[in-house]
Amino acid sequence: MNKNSSKVTIVIPTRNRLNSLNRTLDSIYKQSYIPAEIIIVDSSDKKITSQDISTCLEFDIRIVYSKPSVCLQRNIGINECNTEYIFLCDDDINISENYIEELICFFNENPSEIIASGLIYEKHQGEWNYCPPKSSNLGLILAYFFSSSVNFELKNKEWPNNYFIQRIVDSYIKKGNHIANSGWPCIINYNGDFFKTPIYGLGASIIRSKNLKSVLYDTAFYTHGVGDNYDLAMGLHKNINVIKKANAYHHKEITNRINNKKAYYYRVGALHYILLKHERFNHKNLLFLIWSLIGNSLFFLKNREFKKIYYNLIMILRIFTFRTLYV
Repeated sequence: MNKNSSKVTIVIPTRNRLNSLNRTLDSIYKQSYIPAEIIIVDSSDKKITSQDISTCLEFDIRIVYSKPSVCLQRNIGINECNTEYIFLCDDDINISENYIEELICFFNENPSEIIASGLIYEKHQGEWNYCPPKSSNLGLILAYFFSSSVNFELKNKEWPNNYFIQRIVDSYIKKGNHIANSGWPCIINYNGDFFKTPIYGLGASIIRSKNLKSVLYDTAFYTHGVGDNYDLAMGLHKNINVIKKANAYHHKEITNRINNKKAYYYRVGALHYILLKHERFNHKNLLFLIWSLIGNSLFFLKNREFKKIYYNLIMILRIFTFRTLYV
């Protein structure tokens, strides 16, 4: 298609990940739907220039600069866009050749929808999967009892010989993809050509420009943006449509990525902040969050993850004293 008639601008925030960025750009260059423009918002220690990036003559690429903050970088790129749709793309994502086309077709067929993503794959145990492996029976029981996050596919009659577990599964299936009382997301239903969920990773999502510009990203979040997509989804007040024909592969580039334990601390801090910020939540959700952290601590104790238990204790104290990690 002609890029001049394109409805999509791609915004890519990046920091110190030139090789990963070029890998992402290479997958964009193969798209069946050509974007009007690619805006790269760079906060690298050594500024990226046009000579550093892989190029394709069909694509217009613009580089702008920012201080380090993925939320700020996205907002800068968003405000530079003049198209009907904005494709928010992380710099460690590869997308299938039909990715943008499939999402735009979805919007054309569903004019009331404002946000869509393809199915995001990550490596689990060395293989690409769209969700983590199923939890053990104990893990599922703890998640249910302590209102913790669940992020694996559940289907009817998976435990026909275990009445108690099957009742838990039935309860999750009845609720569908939802937000637990504690605020943690529960994504268990991946059925159909596309599925809806209140929370999903937005690192390869397309959003109607007018809706995104009315909300923008909250720059209070940590520089790496942990929790920022959850907050944005709450601000848009619409479910996210996940189109299964469009696939994105998240490489989870290690450069400039915080370690798992610290990321957990910021994730809980972000959830605390979000529960206080958005009207759909109240003090009961905060109590459930504390309860979920107790449950998580039991799981961490079993796995000897003492640092995460320490972080939970800090966050419980913060919740009781209404001292958020973010201001």
